[in-house]
Amino acid sequence: MIKLGFLLRQPESLLAFCDEASHTKERFFVLGAVYFIAKEGVDLSAMVTNIERELTELKNTWSLDRLKWAKVPPSAGKYLDGYKEFIKEFLETDRVYFKCIVIDTSKYPLNNAKRWAGDALVGYQKFYCVFLADGLMQRYPNYFYEIVLDEFSGVDYGALEYACIGRYVKKVAPKVVMNYCTVKKGNDDISNLLQLVDLLVGIVGFVWNGGMERQSKRAKTRQEIVKLVESELGIKLGAATNYLAQKFNIWEFRA
Repeated sequence: MIKLGFLLRQPESLLAFCDEASHTKERFFVLGAVYFIAKEGVDLSAMVTNIERELTELKNTWSLDRLKWAKVPPSAGKYLDGYKEFIKEFLETDRVYFKCIVIDTSKYPLNNAKRWAGDALVGYQKFYCVFLADGLMQRYPNYFYEIVLDEFSGVDYGALEYACIGRYVKKVAPKVVMNYCTVKKGNDDISNLLQLVDLLVGIVGFVWNGGMERQSKRAKTRQEIVKLVESELGIKLGAATNYLAQKFNIWEFRA
């Protein structure tokens, strides 16, 4: 029997649930991930299942269905309180983290004519590759990376996985294994964690795109949620955080 001399995959895992916000019309485009890090011996599946169950129970308590930033209630009351409690559950839960990249599309347009022939979908996938490979994989080298992306029409998940691996290996020169990561499609209809990341990238996109200066009724309730997050974390969401910030990390892209 031939022994290959290297592992099938790393024994420790990083699992990320990803989504985007403000990819059309707004100036600042946001890609983000709610993620977990599992050292060897930690049952990551059980951890995620437990959190999903707790979030479902919380939603049931507040009579909530599918949560989305676009559906934040425009007035005070039970449903808005439920949204706040859902986000607080993340803020108060250990070993669950959020990171996002903010891209100024006035400087780095998704439909860049010179770089990718004006195809915004190509630009979208290129920035996703940068975010995943540099923002997560390079930040936490030598893990096995399980990436779940909320469904986005036209995305080639296999090509994105291949691009992420290539960029990561080139930049990090990690320990050699047969499999470095997997990128697959998720469904926020059934995933509370994808709903959570939708809310968090929505919050960041709202702040960076001038939402705190808006006067509409809907903007006012969204501003309440922003203030809750800023108060809990002790940071301002309209600026990049320190590179090493872990619980809630905002990375402003610069070429």
